[in-house]
Amino acid sequence: MDVDMAKGEAEKMGVGSLFLRVLGGRDPTLKILDFLIDNLSFDYSKTDIAAGAGISRTTLFSVWDNIEANELVAFTREVGRAKMYKLNMKNEVVMKLIELDRAISNYHASKLDEPPVIVEDVPENRSSVPICPL
Repeated sequence: MDVDMAKGEAEKMGVGSLFLRVLGGRDPTLKILDFLIDNLSFDYSKTDIAAGAGISRTTLFSVWDNIEANELVAFTREVGRAKMYKLNMKNEVVMKLIELDRAISNYHASKLDEPPVIVEDVPENRSSVPICPL
């Protein structure tokens, strides 16, 4: 799926990833990490990372030095003049963030598997109407 299309669809639906919703998705560093966690198999230019994270290039550059200094990303190759990056899978912090992302997803997935709550207390004037689970 095209990065711009995925971002646009998420904005239209008013949702972000569970990772961002749980951790408060306004921080640009979290948005960058979330994008890279969701796309572990690929490497991206800074322009693509900014677009995928839904932030401006200026915002990306304002936090990029900190991301590199903490070795959260690793340089993978050059494509023309563009440097390509992906998450640094050798960094323990990155591995814990991926683990956290999976834990958040598993927690919310388990909530979907729970049966709906059925209220047994029915007002007297509606006693003839059966209660149907949603």
